[in-house]
Amino acid sequence: MEKTDWLQRMTEIFGPDDPVKITEYCRRNWPEYVEHVFRTAEDACGNKFLFDYEWDMERTWEHEHFQGEIDWSRIPSGDREFLWQFNRHRFLMCLGQAWQMSGDEKYAVHYVRLLGDWIDRAEPGENAGLGPWRTLETGIRAEIWLRSLPLVLGCRAADAGFLERVYGSLKKHQKRLMENFQPHKYISNWGVLESCGLMLLSLALPDSESCLKEAVCRLKDAASIQVLEDGMQWEQSPMYHNEVYHCFLTALYYGERAGIEMPGLIRETVKKMAYVDLKWKRPDHTQFAQGDSDASDLRDQISAGAVILGDGTLKSGGYELLDYENAWLFGYRGCEEYSKLTARRPDFLSASLPFGGNYYFRSGWEGKANLLHFRCGETGGGHGHADKLHVDLVICGEDLLVDSGRYTYVDGPERSRFKEAAAHNVILADGRGFAECETSWIYKNLCTCIKQQYYEGRLGAFVEGSHLGYWEDGILINRKIIWIKPDIYVIADDIFGRGPHSYESFWHFGGQGSVKLSGDMIHFMGDEMEAYLQSAQSISGATEETELQASEESYYYNEKHANTVCRIRAKADGFYRRITVVNGGRKGSTEPVRVESLPLYSAVHECCLDKSLAEALRIEDGKHEYVLFIIHREVLTPTDILQWENCLGYGKIVLFDRTEEKSEVITGEALAW
Repeated sequence: MEKTDWLQRMTEIFGPDDPVKITEYCRRNWPEYVEHVFRTAEDACGNKFLFDYEWDMERTWEHEHFQGEIDWSRIPSGDREFLWQFNRHRFLMCLGQAWQMSGDEKYAVHYVRLLGDWIDRAEPGENAGLGPWRTLETGIRAEIWLRSLPLVLGCRAADAGFLERVYGSLKKHQKRLMENFQPHKYISNWGVLESCGLMLLSLALPDSESCLKEAVCRLKDAASIQVLEDGMQWEQSPMYHNEVYHCFLTALYYGERAGIEMPGLIRETVKKMAYVDLKWKRPDHTQFAQGDSDASDLRDQISAGAVILGDGTLKSGGYELLDYENAWLFGYRGCEEYSKLTARRPDFLSASLPFGGNYYFRSGWEGKANLLHFRCGETGGGHGHADKLHVDLVICGEDLLVDSGRYTYVDGPERSRFKEAAAHNVILADGRGFAECETSWIYKNLCTCIKQQYYEGRLGAFVEGSHLGYWEDGILINRKIIWIKPDIYVIADDIFGRGPHSYESFWHFGGQGSVKLSGDMIHFMGDEMEAYLQSAQSISGATEETELQASEESYYYNEKHANTVCRIRAKADGFYRRITVVNGGRKGSTEPVRVESLPLYSAVHECCLDKSLAEALRIEDGKHEYVLFIIHREVLTPTDILQWENCLGYGKIVLFDRTEEKSEVITGEALAW
């Protein structure tokens, strides 16, 4: 390919197929998004910048206004993340689209002005790794430039001199990405974002055969290393999972559009990662604020997977019509193909992601469904939080139990507070967290988890995990979760300790609701739902104090708001167990279930077992009576069977529906053995 051919090649690969029809489609179906794009474009014309798009990794909430010359290395409020987000150039895409949608040449003129200014003045310098030329931004910018440039080529301001400068800068981008790849990036999201940028550049620029081959190899190797068998990107952050997923999808789409043969592994990876988004999507379509994540809407990501894979199941989790962003990515033809694709309801509800250690109990796919998320996996590196055995719970589509989120990357007390264990629904021992921060990205100590059983049965479902965060102090923390379908949850915490210790249990509640404490009962009132948390009777010898405290949660970077946390302090000598029963439903028609702690009878030894070994709960909701056998430690020697009245069975967890039969023997459903 000759140097003079690069513009034609770039336009053929990255240009939209029919901007006029795309504009009509977006104005008709996504008018609010069109307005958003024009606001961003107008701001950019006046050197005002705000990062408020769904997938802006580091959002801002106030405009940064440059009165004179733009400082491309500005760091307002001491947060270098602004500099990096700024230098990803999302605003260029908005300027190009605004010109296509309006015909007003001022948007293209300011596109040329801003990009030209950046090319002339944003030099790498000695601290390239900390400024506009950081390799991560270099990779991200490649996609933005290549997709937005075709939108302004018809503008008079985009003359030969400007395009020559752009070409030189694109080659500089390519060279920087080619020469600055280290082995550790195969496991980092950086490696995928950079390699995707290198590949896209090499599709359009001449003399790029070796760069293209290297980029595809890097992507293929990164896919095999950092995307787990269950489809989750290993860093335990839905946000960075989706940044990586977007790059694999983009590389696949543009690679095939350019006529190159992409490795089958890339397509397989796109499918696995798209299905993870479907599996962990909350009833309101957002992702959990797990690790360093915002509560972003997942539908555009899932819709993109549906388009490129022709997958109707994915479409069921995406938008009914292709969204604005994907309309410009896939073109008008993509919009038509998506509209013809038949949505198919998934053949699953609950899901296990065992490699990543994330488990989901889902009651349905409707917006008012219930969804529980349990975490028992590796930390996930610097973007992972101290959230071993954490539980999120959505009732009737509203947050009940939440993760506090990320809020900031600026090293300091707030970064540590949102990242460490006390910001999650977990248990602390002896006044310290099980993984404490040394810096914004490094922990002083890590906590090993022990993944255990996940099972979904007819009446209920079960998941269990442990961690060794206090092992050196002679403490093992174990959590069992039993879901009694559709709306009762039992969280059984077993703490195996030697000698006296103090413990703290945390329940962080959704900030949209109010929380009241009455004895051992917590009552949560949301917008349209209410829920109750209550404790089963404590084992003799343990003392507990419960209080509500003001706290904060974050949905997005640089944003936080008030919520309430319940803090339960306990002291115990030796084994300590705490069982929390949760139920919820529609506001005004939900009452707390009745919970009774029962002794379990050994049919062989003809005695009741100590509750530190095994016990039962009777749970009544006004319509059903359930009995739940919970075994804290193995008791079957040499053989035995356990009993409470007409409930007879054995297993770590056995669930009985006693609603219809109270005299004849019933054997229940073993959820764990």
